This record gives sequence, C-alpha cells and structure tokens, in this order.
Amino acid sequence: MKSSRRPAGHPDPSRGPGRSRRAEAHPGRASKRPATRSAPGLVRRLSHPAVAAALLAVILYLPALGYDFVRDDHAMIERNPFMRREGWLGKLLISDFWSSSGGSSGLWRPLVILSYWLDGRLAHFAPALFHAVNLLMHAAAAALLAALVVQCRLPRAAALAGGLWFAAMPAHVESVAWIAGRTDVLCAVFFLLALWLDRRARARGRSWPGPWAVASLALSLASKEAAVPFVVVAAVADRVERPDAPPSARLRWLSAYAGITALYAALHARWAGAVSLPAYVDAALRVRRSWSGWTMLPGYVSFLWPWVTHSPDRAAALPGRPFDLAVIAGAALLFGVVFLTATLALRSSRLATPLACFWMPLLPSIGMALTRGYVAYAERLVYLPSAGAAWLLGLLLGPWLAARGDSPPSLRAGPARWIAGSLALVLVVGSAARTARILPDWRNDGTMYRAMARAQPRNAVARVGLAEVLEEQGREAEALEELRAAESLDPRLPEVQVSRAGYHLRRGEWSEVLARSRRALASDSTRAEARLLEATALLRLRRLDQARERLARLKAGDPADPAIESLWGQLLMLEGRFDEALPPLERASRWTPDDPGLAFALGNVCLRLGRADEARAAFERTVTTDSRYYDGWLRLALACHVLGDSAARDAALGRAALLPESRDGRVAELRSRLAKGARGTAGVAP
Repeated sequence: MKSSRRPAGHPDPSRGPGRSRRAEAHPGRASKRPATRSAPGLVRRLSHPAVAAALLAVILYLPALGYDFVRDDHAMIERNPFMRREGWLGKLLISDFWSSSGGSSGLWRPLVILSYWLDGRLAHFAPALFHAVNLLMHAAAAALLAALVVQCRLPRAAALAGGLWFAAMPAHVESVAWIAGRTDVLCAVFFLLALWLDRRARARGRSWPGPWAVASLALSLASKEAAVPFVVVAAVADRVERPDAPPSARLRWLSAYAGITALYAALHARWAGAVSLPAYVDAALRVRRSWSGWTMLPGYVSFLWPWVTHSPDRAAALPGRPFDLAVIAGAALLFGVVFLTATLALRSSRLATPLACFWMPLLPSIGMALTRGYVAYAERLVYLPSAGAAWLLGLLLGPWLAARGDSPPSLRAGPARWIAGSLALVLVVGSAARTARILPDWRNDGTMYRAMARAQPRNAVARVGLAEVLEEQGREAEALEELRAAESLDPRLPEVQVSRAGYHLRRGEWSEVLARSRRALASDSTRAEARLLEATALLRLRRLDQARERLARLKAGDPADPAIESLWGQLLMLEGRFDEALPPLERASRWTPDDPGLAFALGNVCLRLGRADEARAAFERTVTTDSRYYDGWLRLALACHVLGDSAARDAALGRAALLPESRDGRVAELRSRLAKGARGTAGVAP
C-alpha cells in the first residue's frame, strides 16, 4: 500500500496548478502568509489545557487575596521578629523550620523560609502578597499537571479534564488559602517540573535528565520532605518508558537524583532540630498513634472526593486497638497499591508513573507515624499526591475522549464518549463549586476555627482557637466556655493549658498563669509559650530568684529572642537596675512594637530615669495597642503630669476611670496626689 504522506518540500497535487500560478502571480500576498499564520498559532497556545487549568486556579482563589494571616501564619510570619531582622536570613536558612518562632519541628525547609522572607520585604508583611504567591504557585502546579498529561500524547480533552480537576480540588484549599500551606504547593510545583523535564529528556534520547531537572528536584526537596521519594518515581517512569534499557544506563540516569537526595538528607540531619513526642504521649497512646499510620492512606484517598466533609487541619482518628477493621483495611490498601504499582511498572504500563506519584509522596508522613508515633495528617498533605490522581484521571479518560478515528473500536460509540465527558464535567464542576463554598472558611482566624469546630466537634485544638478569637472580640464568657470544653475533651493537650494560662494572664491572675503553664510543661517540656508564661508569672508574683533562673536558661537557648529580652529587662527593672534594664527593653520594643506589656515596662524605666518624653510615648503606645490597659492609662497620666500637660493628664485619668478596674480607688488617689502639684514619679507602683 502506498503511503498517503508526501515527502517534505513536495507540492500537494490536490491543490492543482492554478493555485500555484496564482501564488506566483502575487508574490506580495505570499510574503504576508507567515504573518497571517501567527494568529492561529497563538490561539492554539492559549487554548492549551495548561492555560485553562492555570486560569481556573486563579479564578477560584482570587478572593483569597483579601484574606488575613491565619493560625500558624502569625507565629511563623506576622509576629516573627527574626523574619524582620536584617542579617538573619542566613541563620534562618540553616535552622529548623520552626526555630525562629520558638519551636523545634525536625523539619528543614529553606526555600519556604526564603519565600516568606522575600514576600515580607516586598510587602512589608501585609498578607496580600503572600496569598498572591500561593495563588500563582497553585496555578503553575495546575499548568504543569496538564502539561504532563499532554506529554503522554493523550487527547487535549483528557489533559483538560485532569488539569481542571487538579485546579479545582477542594482538598487544595488548605494548601493554597493558608499561607503556611505554601510548603506543599512549592514542593509540588518543582516536583512536577522535575518530572516533566525528566520525561522530556528521556523522550529526546539523552543519557541523563539534565541540570534543570536535578535543580528542580533540589528546590522541591528544599520545600518539603514529600519530595524524597522522587528518585523512586523517576525509576518507575524510566522502567515504563525505557523497558529495554540496560541496568547501567538506568543507574546513570537515576544517579544524579540519588546524589541530590542524599545531600539533602545530610543537610537535613545537620540543620533540622531534634523532635520527640511530648511527655503526655504515654506508651499506650504512642501505640495507638503508631497504628494510625495504617489508616492514613484511606483517609488521604477520601480527601479527593469533592463531597466529603472538608475541614481545616483535620485530626487523624486513632484506632481503638491495634488490629481493628480500619487498620487492617488501611494496611491492605497500602500493600495493594504497592503491588499494583510494581506490576504495572514491570508491564511498562503508563498508569504506573502517576500511581507512584500518588502514594509515594505520602510515605514520609505514613512512615513517621508507623515508626515514631508522630502523626502529621491533614488535607494539605494530599496536595502533591493529588497530582498523581488527576494524571490517572487523564490517562483513564484518554481512550474515551480521543478523536473517533484514534480510539479503539469498542469506544467509538457516541454514548460512551458522552458518558465519559459528562462524568469528567460533573467531577470538575462539583469540585469547583465545593472549593468556592469552603474557601471563605480561611478568611481569618474566626472563620477558620468555626469551620474546624463545626466539622470536628471533638477537636480540642479547634475549641482553643475559637476561644482565643472570642476573647479578642470581648466575648469572655463564651471564650471561657470553649476553653472548658477543650479541657474536657483532652486535658493533657499542652495547647489547652497554654490557652488557659493566656486567658488568666490577660486578667492579671498570676497564680493561675503559673499553675496552668506548669501543667503545660508537664505535658510538653519543650513548649516555648509555656516557658515564657511561667517566667512572666514568676516576675509578676515577685518570685525574682526563680524568674532569674528560668530566664537565664531561656537566654542561653536563644539570647536574641525579643520575648526573652523583654522579660529580662522587666526582671532588671523590678530589681531596681533601671540603667541595665533599658537596653534589652529597647531592643525588644523595636521588634515587637505592638506588645502593650513591653511598652508599659519600657515607659516605667524611662520615667524612672527622668526621660519623661520617651515614657509618655511608650505609655501612649501601650494604651493605643490595648485601650483596656488600666495601669497604662494611670502611668500615661503621671508622665503627662511630669511634662506639665494637664489636659492630657486629665484625659488619661478620665479614660482610666471608665474601666472596671477603677473600682480599686487608684484613679481617685492619683488624681488627689497630682492635684497637689507634685511632679515626682511616686503614686503608681511600676
């Protein structure tokens, strides 16, 4: 049979000689033809599935640009003084991920830290740019996923379905709308880019993946530990796409990936902090937490279903006993997926690579639970694995959505094609609608914790967060009820006791602060907030020797922490060493200007040193930050009196008299003393 294809450069006889002559007779018209062809090419590029997937991602998450910092964002970014300090970037990049906010997580994610630092510098730590970067990274990930499906030479309709589903998955809301979820988005972007470059290099017949693929893997590893299994995913892809390659060629191909992963592991071991289970996790609880590792994979699979109940920071359900039904089913699913992936890879099925891309990035979190009882479980962890699921969707839909002549005879029937397309449309539209519905839950702390408590009524952490939001809104009775509910759910949880201590701190109930902070430390001795609360309570109770001992230990661990500097300066102030107290208080105030207690202490020291102007400014900052700060108004009145500003003095006393604490009679006492004309600093105890 003669081929229907013409050799390159030969004219098309079907066009006839007349058309050739017309072209020769109008050379000007022929010269313009290349310019007229650029428009269809541009249209084709803009209609690429990757563009559509990225566009849907942007449209869905555009409202998030107006959202606030939420939960961990406050400690990691908004109130993190080390992010704002000049000259600290290098130290941040070679430290534990949570060390700058007072914790130790056993994680090393320098690329995420660098991105936060850059966003903060460019946007002065306003949240809009942080959200914009998350949005753009999600759009890039959706585009890369669609490009991977197109790379498999599947119909564009199949790539479009996979890319749009990935862009619209409700399980991604936690990763994209929450700034702290950037770890998963960044990791996925560079993981998918590395995989796309890897497959392109193999298709072009090269002997190794190339520097850009290796660099992309390095950036993915620097974002999150989920990228560690990439070398295995690449090995599966190599087995599928080059089944006859000799072992030496396969080893040469994978050696660069293995080398960069080994380097990452060494740096991670060097710079990530130590992590251990808190003291409240006893032997029995640790066993239950370990066995929960087997139940994780079914939970992760369920997150992909758009109509499952989605929740911020979902907690893992701990099995009641080692061999209950959930554990057995989860273990069977995990081993079944491993066996299926190996079988498909040996048969060179192109389903093997996306299947490996789905479950292998989950291995670090599952392994930590199984081996150490360290449970990390949330919808954000499925962000990268969901790319494998969307890729599988495109592969499975490919034969059904192919052009009629390209599909198998059994799939050429119109109804089958319409059914496949309709199912894909329902999945994408349903996912997009669900995402639009739950996205506002991440607008601020209040909406997030309410959604969390609504979906997980027995989650003590949700109750604690909601209590803090209610207290900020002045709904103190409701806040206390939420704290009591949290304590009834899990009294050993350190977050519960820390929050109760904070509640009593804001009321000056220092004995309760001390008791609650010590309960928290009994559950988790590494809890930085609890140690600071304990030291604060000891200061306020004038147990200065104990306070000095606690603060000395804190300073030895982190001498530059502004919170520790603040407490150290207050200790020196209470010991009457005002000259020594001023420098640490000033340093701390530069990094935490919105702390009313710190501003109050600084004002007291300045007033004692005769620097009344600076004292007044500090007290004004105190009451501006917290208008209910009773002693702040009294001290402001005293500073204004020393400066001879009687109008401001009387105004401050008037504001103090409106507060319920004025029933102690100190407003009237100070007014009487100042009316006698004295300009000393006596009258209100520091």
